[in-house]
Amino acid sequence: MHFLQFTYNREEVIHALRFHFLRRGEIKVFRNTLIILLIAAITGFLFRLVNFNALLGIAIMMGILGWAFWYLLPVSTYNKAATFKDNIRLRYNDEGMAIVTGQGERAMPWERFSQIVETRSFFFLYRDKRSFFLIPTSAFESDEAREQFSALMQRLFSDYSRLNIS
Repeated sequence: MHFLQFTYNREEVIHALRFHFLRRGEIKVFRNTLIILLIAAITGFLFRLVNFNALLGIAIMMGILGWAFWYLLPVSTYNKAATFKDNIRLRYNDEGMAIVTGQGERAMPWERFSQIVETRSFFFLYRDKRSFFLIPTSAFESDEAREQFSALMQRLFSDYSRLNIS
């Protein structure tokens, strides 16, 4: 049995939430559609098919939506989730993990998770496309302990990704 204890750093969690949201397929499609719309509007403006006010409106709309995805969505998610403000004690072994917070203890076998994504700052343990649990890499006592956890996750999950980003 291995033990971790940690509290979440607000800025790191918000950055992790940005990473999560920007990786989602529907957000990628939406973002790419807006980029194509902006390129079409700029091209139309250069060929005098779109007036300046329309171009300005599209640019302002993209700025507002960009702000919403980059700032508002992660911050509101952080503020709603009590887990991010709790002191977390975590026990794990080959069968699963137990999460202990101020509200109690919850056992979670590894089978409840479908995907693991490791970054330099967090392990994202996904239950489904929208629901995940974050384990900060700073919670591990040493690099060796982190690598042992990473090896366990790689052994248990065929859908394991290690990304070299923060």
